[in-house]
Formats: sequence, C-alpha cells, structure tokens
Amino acid sequence: MSVIPQFLIDRSHSVIAWNRALEESTGISGEEISGTPRSWTAFYETKRPCLADLLVDDATKDLSIWYRDKWAESDCVERSYEAIDFFPRLGKKGKWLHFTAVPILDGNGVILGCIESFEDLTSLKMMERSFLLSQKKLHLMNNIVWHEIENKITSIRGYIEFSKEIVKNESCMKCFEAEENLLRKIHALLQFTRDYQKLGTQHPCWVNVGRAIQSVFSLMETGSLSMDAEAHALEIFGDPALEIMLAYLVKNTLANGKSAPEVRISFAEVKEGLQLTYGDNSAGIPLTRKNNLFKEEIVNASNFSLKLIHDTLEYSGMSIRETGDPDLGLRFEILIPKGAYRFNRAHC
Repeated sequence: MSVIPQFLIDRSHSVIAWNRALEESTGISGEEISGTPRSWTAFYETKRPCLADLLVDDATKDLSIWYRDKWAESDCVERSYEAIDFFPRLGKKGKWLHFTAVPILDGNGVILGCIESFEDLTSLKMMERSFLLSQKKLHLMNNIVWHEIENKITSIRGYIEFSKEIVKNESCMKCFEAEENLLRKIHALLQFTRDYQKLGTQHPCWVNVGRAIQSVFSLMETGSLSMDAEAHALEIFGDPALEIMLAYLVKNTLANGKSAPEVRISFAEVKEGLQLTYGDNSAGIPLTRKNNLFKEEIVNASNFSLKLIHDTLEYSGMSIRETGDPDLGLRFEILIPKGAYRFNRAHC
C-alpha cells in the first residue's frame, strides 16, 4: 500500500482507486468517491477539473487557464505534469500541496487513465514564509543602519573640511588626510555589504558582459580596455548581481593596479561551455595563494571583492580560478556552463 496520497481515474473521469493515505489527507473515503467523476470535491468548492482530468482529456493547452503559472511539465515521466497550489479546504488552516499527474498509456500511446499523487508542502511553505519575513526585517534594519552610518560619515567629512579651513598646520593636515582615507574605506565596506546582500534576492536574468565592464571602465580617468569584438554581444544568465560582480573585477584591478591599468577581455567555447577570461596588469597573485585565493579569511577590501566575485558566480552555477603569471598580472578564468550564455548581436 502506497504511503503517498494518490487517486486513479479512467478515461471517463471515474475514480477507480483512492488510497488510504489520500483518505487521511482529505477526510473523504474511497468507498464514498469510487465510481464517481467527483475527485474535484476533495480539493475545490465548485466543480472544475483536477490535473488528472486535464491529462485524460489531452487538454494540456488548458493548464494555464486552471493553474495559471503554477504548473510545469514534469521531468520524471514523459507526458506528465506537476503543480503547486494552496487548498484552503484541506486541514484546519488549509494545505500547500505539490501534485503530479501521470497518464496511463496503452501500447499505442493512447491514454487509458491517469494517476495523480500529492505531497504535503505546508511545513516547508511555513518555514519559507518565516525565513522570508526574517530576511525582510533584516534587510530593513540593515538599510536603516547603512543610512545612518552614511549620514554620520558625511557629517564627519564636513567637519574635516571645516577644520582644514581653520587649521593650517602641516601635521594636522596629514591627520585630516588619514581620517578622510579611513572614511573612504568605511564607505567602501558599507557599499560591499549592500551589494553582497542583493545576492540571491532577485530573479535570474541575462547580463551583457561587454556593456557592464565598459560602463565601469569608462569612469576611469586613465587606462585601456581591450575586448574581443564579440564580447559586446555576449550575455550570461544568472543572478542580477553578476553585473555588480563584473564591476568588482574592474574595481579590483584599480585597487591593486598601476597608474595606467590595462584590462583584457576574451572568451572561447570549451567542452564544458564558455571560458570567459579577464586579465589585467595589476599586482599578480603569488603561487602559494592561488589554490586558496577564494577561501581566504576576509581581512581587507581586496578579500571582500574576491568573496563577492566568487559567491556571485557560484550562486549562478559558474566557477572561477586565477591562472595568471604573478609577474605579469591577474588572469581570471570564468567557466560558464552551456545554456547559461548567448550572443545577442542587437547590442553590438
């Protein structure tokens, strides 16, 4: 006997099996509903098709009418479909169910009936709701704290500028410059935490690589950018923070580079997908650090940047490694899996 709630209908929509697990879940006995086309009464207030009914009628074109954007084609069995929905009639406060309908076929592929199975997701949905609520509160608190700290930084900068006008002592001026430098670092750390918090909070999208890097590089007062012509058409699919990640690659070059930074962007299709290469003429990574570069404890701004770059790529199903010559500069190789990149020449 299956412990998974299930029912089976024939081509005329009559229930021919309603197992014990489904009896316990719905409160309707198999004896009461067997032989009738009323499987819908366990789940809905008014008459309407269940997922199994639509498959029996070969009416998958109507799935969006009844289940809107809640359904999908199942990967488990050919011609099967699944959905997630809330059923207020079930239990004391309603239940969230994941349900799958699998057609029963004869040797010629003709549908003879359909079996529909259910999985109770109520506990998971409640946990998800609590998590999202906690996350929302945390984001709100972070935003308030960031705003207040930035206001204080602005005020301190104002006092420093005012002090410069009053005090002309050279030693004091050096102290003022040191204070301003510390404030810039604090502001950079605030910006990093704000950028990092965005990771995983938005729906995936296509990010244009060339446009993202060039927009950051164009703000530099000096330096040169060398990029494959096709890079302007290259788009990668993943978390929207990928655009921020690309900006951090350039910022890392500026933070560790020379007075005239050079950035080189190229790519090549490989067996696993696409290898995007970012190279520059900044201070290279010693051989002893390469293997653990993205696992190091965060102790400075450079570590912050590398942490965000690595985690954003990992979250989007991509990987990164550093393969540059320590004497020539950095060389990051980013592996983008098949299906996660495309060439949109409308942006060229």
